[in-house]
Amino acid sequence: MERDDQIVTFRTFYDPILAEIIKGKLEANDIPCYLADENINTIMPIYNQLTGGVKLRVFARDLENAKMIVAEDDSLETTDEQPGGAAFACPYCNSTNTRYGLATERKHNWLGIAVSFLASLTFFVGIYPFLANKARHCFNCGRDFK
Repeated sequence: MERDDQIVTFRTFYDPILAEIIKGKLEANDIPCYLADENINTIMPIYNQLTGGVKLRVFARDLENAKMIVAEDDSLETTDEQPGGAAFACPYCNSTNTRYGLATERKHNWLGIAVSFLASLTFFVGIYPFLANKARHCFNCGRDFK
């Protein structure tokens, strides 16, 4: 197989919607591409860290064109910003590669789990935590913060 026929990972996303947007942008510019691990990360977002996120894959021959197309459009910026326009920085490593969403550390509230367990004993429904904690997550160091 020649180098131009190889499929390479263009970018990795922890937000499947952003991955779909950039995929659509590339396809609109006649660059064939696909998303790997999209289904598992959309259905079970907790597996994002396990699978390494949603991977946007392109042919090696289209890699430079894809970089130029994404670089041209400022609306495809992936950083999370505060209301004043400044990006949220991680207090542990000062990275601005952060997102707000479900926490990866201390995911569940113990009170919610206890109430859910008692409800499952009463109604035979199953154990479902009512409350999942949310926090900002740094993709550089992998830690959560408020």
